[in-house]
Amino acid sequence: MKLPPLNALRCFEAAARLLSLKLAASELCVTPSAVSQQIARLEETLNVPLFIRTPRRLQLTAVGEIYLRAVQPAFHQIAAATQRLQVPPGPEKVAISCTSGFAIQWLLPRLADFERRYPQIEIQIGTTNRRVDLLSEGIDFAVRHGVGGWPELQAYRLLDDDLMPVCSPQLIAPRRTLTDASDLLQYPLLHDEHREDWALWCEAVGLAPHFARRGPVFTDSNGVTEAAFAGMGMALLRRSFIAPALTQGRLVNPLAQPIDCPLAYHLVYHETALLAPANRCFRDWLLGQRPAVAEERA
Repeated sequence: MKLPPLNALRCFEAAARLLSLKLAASELCVTPSAVSQQIARLEETLNVPLFIRTPRRLQLTAVGEIYLRAVQPAFHQIAAATQRLQVPPGPEKVAISCTSGFAIQWLLPRLADFERRYPQIEIQIGTTNRRVDLLSEGIDFAVRHGVGGWPELQAYRLLDDDLMPVCSPQLIAPRRTLTDASDLLQYPLLHDEHREDWALWCEAVGLAPHFARRGPVFTDSNGVTEAAFAGMGMALLRRSFIAPALTQGRLVNPLAQPIDCPLAYHLVYHETALLAPANRCFRDWLLGQRPAVAEERA
């Protein structure tokens, strides 16, 4: 199968996005007539109309809308790959998107090691609970929480260790330990509004699901962790995030009953991200920070 000419595709994409021959011509630094001719050439090659032309405006046909959605990602990938090859003067930069909880509790405590190894690379961290579009938003890497399954992206497990109930030692003093899962229900359960961890825990230990809805709700896991430090209740947190606090005695595990979490943190990126040497350095370093269990399951 012979592919359409690239110039014709560029003219189609610009005109379809802007719905204007004049604006497309201005963007591409050609005349409106040239854009129109390239689109006509493309329609002839495909043997299908892509636009409905009226005196007042340009409108996509149903086929044109579908074709635009298929063509645009390819241009985004070409632009992203080109940008990564054309490294501007100054510090090399790597942009990563993740939740604030992951950034504060896991990534930032480790980042000083990367900066010592690669002082010429500047890390830009954007925190959000939203699933970002890497190409259109100019982001090199993202950390996603889930079971995987992003076919358009490269994905590696970072963390998939267990969840454990923890609290301030003052909350349960002088008992220090509890004997049964139901003993936790004496205390408020601290919730992250974006997660259903307590529901998973109740199911795993045989408690009715309505118990999982008790207690205050916070906007992210940082709020949950700080509330646990303050003695406000029981938090269900990932072992990797709280290991230092357990070692220091700021948090205790009153019930030796962790659960496996079906969801894991994954590093995801488009293959073109690795065209930039700085991105390759960061990817390799970050994967080297994984616990052994995550590395085995990657």
